[in-house]
Formats: sequence, structure tokens, C-alpha cells
Amino acid sequence: MEPKGYELLKIETKIDSLEKELSSLFADFKKCESKKDRVVENIAYEKLEKMNVCCLNLLQTYREYVENIKKNV
Repeated sequence: MEPKGYELLKIETKIDSLEKELSSLFADFKKCESKKDRVVENIAYEKLEKMNVCCLNLLQTYREYVENIKKNV
């Protein structure tokens, strides 16, 4: 069985990774959004979909983190 702090550290690392991914996706989305080309609009839409999935994963991970903290307190 892993120590309590180790489990939290794993979740914090996952949160950090998802936040960086979301930030990168947002930057790419802003680049695509600034151009008004039909092909670029499709790419922007795909980036927006990826951002949505990343946000959902991040929310789920935050909930897991909070639940884990409540158990350990």
C-alpha cells in the first residue's frame, strides 16, 4: 500500500500535466481563431473539442484530489 502523500503527489502531477496541456491547446486555438479560413476553422473546432475533453479530465482529476484529501484528513 502506498503512503497517503504519495497518492496525492501522483494526482497533483496529473493535474499539473493536464493544466499544461490545456494551456497549450488554448494557445493553439487562439492562433487558429485569429485566421478566417474555412480549413483553419475546422482545425480550430478540433482544437476546441480537445480543450473540452481536457477540461473534463482536469475536473475529474480535481474531484479525485479533493476526495483523496477528505479521506486523509
